[in-house]
Amino acid sequence: MATQMPATPKYLQAAKQTGLSRPLARRTAARWWLVAPTLFLLVVVNQLDKTNIAVLIADQRFLLELGLVGQHARIGLLSTIFFFGYGFGLLAWGFVVDGLGPRRSAAIGVCGWALCTGWCAFVHGTNELYAARLALGVAEGCIWPVCSAYARRWFPVREHGRIQSLWVNGNQVGLALGLPIVSGLISVAGWRSVFTVLTAASLLLLEPLLLFLAPDDPELSPHANRRETEYIRANLAVSIAPRTDAPIRWISLAANRNLWILAGCQTGTVATLFGLTAWIPTYLIQARGLALDALKGWVAASYLLPIAVALALGFVADHTMRPAVVGAVSSGVVAVLVLMSVVVHSTVSAVLLLVTTLAAPMIYAAMNVSIVHGLVSLEQIGRATGLFVGFGNLVGGLAPTIIGYLISHFGGRYLAAFGFVSVIDLVLIGLYLVLDRVFANRASATQVQLA
Repeated sequence: MATQMPATPKYLQAAKQTGLSRPLARRTAARWWLVAPTLFLLVVVNQLDKTNIAVLIADQRFLLELGLVGQHARIGLLSTIFFFGYGFGLLAWGFVVDGLGPRRSAAIGVCGWALCTGWCAFVHGTNELYAARLALGVAEGCIWPVCSAYARRWFPVREHGRIQSLWVNGNQVGLALGLPIVSGLISVAGWRSVFTVLTAASLLLLEPLLLFLAPDDPELSPHANRRETEYIRANLAVSIAPRTDAPIRWISLAANRNLWILAGCQTGTVATLFGLTAWIPTYLIQARGLALDALKGWVAASYLLPIAVALALGFVADHTMRPAVVGAVSSGVVAVLVLMSVVVHSTVSAVLLLVTTLAAPMIYAAMNVSIVHGLVSLEQIGRATGLFVGFGNLVGGLAPTIIGYLISHFGGRYLAAFGFVSVIDLVLIGLYLVLDRVFANRASATQVQLA
């Protein structure tokens, strides 16, 4: 009687179809040469769409046309309303990414945010712009679950600090490019042209990259050979959560105390990043006397300075395998730098201090995504990311409006407003140290069991 051969696993079937069953050759690095740049550019364009409003609110023609002159709280609401939509979108997109996979989810999300950005170009009042910004936030909510899912599927655990730092720093590059691009478009063609150009960029640049370079899994890529695929599979992150055969339910994530602590970290990340980025251009123009044209030159270039710091700390996190400690140390440093930026007399020093503080949210974000990969299983990564990032944006997204209120309440002075950000970062120190202790206790327990 002939012996029946076991069925070929699906991922090996896919590998054969894509040519990965060829004899072993030197390991490729498609994850770094193709997938990583795709994630990076996805975030860069996403950030351009997200934060162009920070430059627009420094433009008097924009403020006059929409009746926002002197209305600091209403101006801040343009950012906050986006983050309300972003937070709810993240919660929903987590389930979409787990169901459809990261590539299809990203393709749908890019189309959605391109349409909403185009809508912003045709608004005729503040309320309509609020609605368009809310819808834009929902569409852009795909970005974190998509990037987190790609990182979990494509990158070994000891590369997580680096890949998270790389794609998260797309936010910093987006900020640096956004200042000259948006201010230049405003000068040449008016504020509405900003939204038209960004709509075209989203569709023409990102959709082809997703289609040709970034399939859901390495087994499906014609550019990743068998040795790279096997290396990735053998070194994926292992969750500290207990294994279970029970169906994946939302309630199991909501009951995860450590995930809520991480959501607190993400709240501080969002409040720090977008609280500052929403108001730095206005602060430099109104309080420091810079002209709008200055945002095209050395001020924009200075936004690139923190990238090396954030990437270096990604390597530190990979080497030490303690991302929460990296987050805690960064929190302490930024709490001091934010206050220093307001009290120093030199405008150049103020700019450099402020843009240096922007490295910290990039570090926090990279560490947060690395931490969540150790808290939940592969099957839950999309919705878990949506939960903690969504909550963080819903609560942390209030920061631009709160800062705007504090600026108005204190007569246009920024010490209390930026001091609010400093306090948030002091709280982050404690939250990160709690998470570090959780992982340390789990590691100790594992060593005892092995002994």
